[in-house]
Amino acid sequence: MRTQLKKTTLAVLPLAGLLWTAPVAFAHDTWDHQAEHEDLNAEHRAGHQALNAEHQAEHEELNAEHEAAHQFPMTARQHRRLHRRLAREHRAEHQYLDAEHQAQHEGLNAEHQYYHDFNR
Repeated sequence: MRTQLKKTTLAVLPLAGLLWTAPVAFAHDTWDHQAEHEDLNAEHRAGHQALNAEHQAEHEELNAEHEAAHQFPMTARQHRRLHRRLAREHRAEHQYLDAEHQAQHEGLNAEHQYYHDFNR
């Protein structure tokens, strides 16, 4: 019985030592990984803020154009035409911003994947 306990202890000790030292060895990598995620998240937030500012500016520009057009008399047909044109511009701007947003996400995802591929 005593021999069996000794053999089991000698077999388990190296594994236990490995399990105890592994977190210490990888702590630096974990910190770098967390820092990389924080940087990417900061870039992500900054990208969203820039897109939101651009979106707001476009709305203000369209509203100003709308108000300026209403300074002059127009027929019902001209009025409908004006609103259709403004609506087209608005949709086009949203499509542009959506594409830019998607491109930013793809770029950040590529950066993240590159970090993981490079640090394997």
